[in-house]
Amino acid sequence: MVGKIILWILLGLLGLLAVLLLIPVKLRASYREGKPFLMVRYGPVKLQIFPPKEKPEEKEPSKKEKPKEKKPKKPQKAKKPKAKINTEQIVYAIETLPPILGRALKRVGRSFHIRPLQLYILAAGNDPAAAAVLYGKLEAALAVGFPVLEKTLHIRDADVRLYVDFTQRQMDFVVDLGVAFRPWSLVWVALRAGGSLLKWYFGFRRLASPPPAPEAERTQDALGKENGETEHEAA
Repeated sequence: MVGKIILWILLGLLGLLAVLLLIPVKLRASYREGKPFLMVRYGPVKLQIFPPKEKPEEKEPSKKEKPKEKKPKKPQKAKKPKAKINTEQIVYAIETLPPILGRALKRVGRSFHIRPLQLYILAAGNDPAAAAVLYGKLEAALAVGFPVLEKTLHIRDADVRLYVDFTQRQMDFVVDLGVAFRPWSLVWVALRAGGSLLKWYFGFRRLASPPPAPEAERTQDALGKENGETEHEAA
């Protein structure tokens, strides 16, 4: 009797897991003017991951209600500056990611529906010659990698453009991406190419630009340089 109950519980859990893996998931991600955005929808549940929604402001207590004693706020820790995406990372992603995704999505790729896909990349830099070389690398990577994704995934409303500007000093890009899939497809991808994707991710992080130094460190460095110059002049 106990064995049958355990069996039915296991079957119920497996059935629930199967249902959860078949519920459609929709992602909407974008990056424009330095502002990232990510929205996830899982069945009827809709959640904005980034940026987090602002909490509603606390209402002021009415005259009748006695104001509650405010607890002293804990001093907020200074947030560590985050590393920014740089040119090397973008070139690395465009050159190396499509072949990995092509192998991972060989059987389930058509179950991923991409709509829209908007990608605008501006190649620029301090050195016009370096900007021209970067433009050539990006153009070659897109020419090789994008057709692989088009054959593997179900892509609609794709708009991919590459520009070069010798007057700008910093590279820029705009992304607007919508993805619809079922979780079981992600499980298959993880089983088939999870190791390759992790290896790619670690390589992508290694190329990240170092985060900017905090204001205090910058001030100390500047004072140290000034003291060194003063001592050198005195000598």
